[in-house]
Amino acid sequence: MKHILYKFIAGSFIIANAVSCVDLNQEPNSFLTEEAYIEYPKDVESVTRSISGLYNQLRGTNDKGLHDNYGFNCRLQRLNISADDITYSPTKANNPLGTLESLTPSITGNDPDFQTTWTLFFKVINNSNKIIEGTPITDNEKEKLQEVIAEAYFLRGLSYFYLVRLYGDLPLVLTKDDLQLTMQRSSVSDIYDKAIIPSLKKAAEWLPSTSRSGDNSTPSKWAAKACLAEAYMTMAGWPLNKGKEYYSLATTELESIIDESGLDLENEYKDLWKEDLKTSTKEHMFSIHHSVKSKTASNYGKSYYPADFYPKAGWADYYANESFYLKYPNDKRKAWNYMTEWEIAKNQIINYKKSKDGLPAISKYYDYNEGVPGNSQLSNGITCIYRFADVLLMYAEASTRATQTVNTKAINSINRVQKRAGYIENNINLTNTTNPEEFLQDVFNERGWEFFAEMKRWFDLVRLEKVSEVKPTEWAGSTFKNNNHYYFPIPYQQINLTGWTNNPGY
Repeated sequence: MKHILYKFIAGSFIIANAVSCVDLNQEPNSFLTEEAYIEYPKDVESVTRSISGLYNQLRGTNDKGLHDNYGFNCRLQRLNISADDITYSPTKANNPLGTLESLTPSITGNDPDFQTTWTLFFKVINNSNKIIEGTPITDNEKEKLQEVIAEAYFLRGLSYFYLVRLYGDLPLVLTKDDLQLTMQRSSVSDIYDKAIIPSLKKAAEWLPSTSRSGDNSTPSKWAAKACLAEAYMTMAGWPLNKGKEYYSLATTELESIIDESGLDLENEYKDLWKEDLKTSTKEHMFSIHHSVKSKTASNYGKSYYPADFYPKAGWADYYANESFYLKYPNDKRKAWNYMTEWEIAKNQIINYKKSKDGLPAISKYYDYNEGVPGNSQLSNGITCIYRFADVLLMYAEASTRATQTVNTKAINSINRVQKRAGYIENNINLTNTTNPEEFLQDVFNERGWEFFAEMKRWFDLVRLEKVSEVKPTEWAGSTFKNNNHYYFPIPYQQINLTGWTNNPGY
C-alpha cells in the first residue's frame, strides 16, 4: 500500500519522468518507485553526475534532444509577456499569448506554460532532495562533497523561488517523508522560511568562490548570495511586505559580493551575448548554457525573428513592446537589443513600423545563431540567471530602501552600469540625485533597460506592485486586479489530482 501511495503522490506533482539518482538524464517509463528513490549517490563522482542531470532538467531537455522548455527560457519568456518590455505577434490568429498580455491568463489556453514550469521546477526540487538527503558526507571527501551538494541546495532554493513567485502557496517537499496523499499547499511565508532561505544560505556557505566548472554554467558562492539577496528583496515587497529589515539583509549580501568577489562588468554590454564569450566569469555569475550539438538548445532562434524577415521568415513569437522601446535611452544597449529595420525581400529594407507586425524585433540573442538568421527554432547561447550588473542595481535599490537615504556606493553602483551602457558618449545624464524617491525611480528604470527580455521584468513589477503603473489599460480589467493577487493558476491537472483550491480567479 505504501509503495502504491508513493507512486500516486509522485504523479500528483508531475514528476513521473523523474530519474534515478545516479543518472538524472534517464527517462523511465513508469512512475518513480520508493526503491528507486532511496538509491542515493555514494561518492563525489556519482553526486557530480547527478548534479549535472539537474541542469538538464532545468533546461527542460533530455538525452534524446526532446524539449519541453527549449533550454529553460521558452516558458518563462512567454509568461514575461505579462510585463511591459516584450510583447507578441498581433497578426497570429488565436495567439494564446494575448491573454498574458492582457493580464487575463487562461487556465487552459496557457496551460503548457504553467504545466511545464511547474513540472520542471518540481523535478529539480525532487532530485535535489535526493542528493541533499541521501548523500553520506565522509570525512575523507567532506569538503569536495559539500561543494557539489551545495549546488543541489542552490538549485532547490532557486526552483522554489521561481515557483513561489509564479504560483504562490506550494507543497513543501524537502524529504521523501514529506510526501503524503493529503498534503496541502504551504503558505508563501513558509516556503521562503523553510525552503528558499535555508537552501540558499547553505549554498552560500558550502559553494566555492570559484565555480566547480570554472565557468558560469555552475554557481559559485557569489551566485548563491545574489539569489539570496533577491529573495530577501522579494520578501520585503509584495506579497509579504516585510520592509526595511529584509532590504537590509539583502544589502549585506550584495555588499559582500561587491567588496569581496572580484567580479566586474564586461567592458562592452554586447559581449555578454556573444557565443564565443559565453563562458566568461568576469560578469556572468550563473547561466544556463545551451548547445544545439549537445541537445541542450535554447529557443533563441526563429522565435525572435520577424514574420516577414528575409531570406528566412521568423516565427515572430516575441517582439519588443514599442512603448518600452521608445522610452529606452539611446545608448549602446539599445543598439544591440533591438532590430528596427530588416530586409523583407532582396535589397528591400523596411522600418519596423511598416512591417507585417509593426513592432521592433528583439535582436539581443542573434549572435547565438552563428550568423544564420532565422535558420532554426533552436539555438546556442546562454540564459543568464545572475550577473554582476544585477548585484550593482540590486544593491543600489536595497541599500536605499533599507535606510531611506542614497549613499555614495549606491550612486557609484548605478553609474557603473550607466557608463558601460554608453551614457557619457551619448550625452545622457548619469544618475546623481540623492533624493531617495527619484533615485529609486532611476534604479527601477535602469533595471528594465539593462535586463530587457531577460525574463526578470515581471518579477520586478510584481514585488514593487508596479503592474498597474506600467500597464494601466490592461490592469483595469485584469484577473490580478479583480482577485487581489499576481499569481498564475496552478495547472489544472494538479488541482484534479490533489483536490486543492486553485488561486482565486481560476
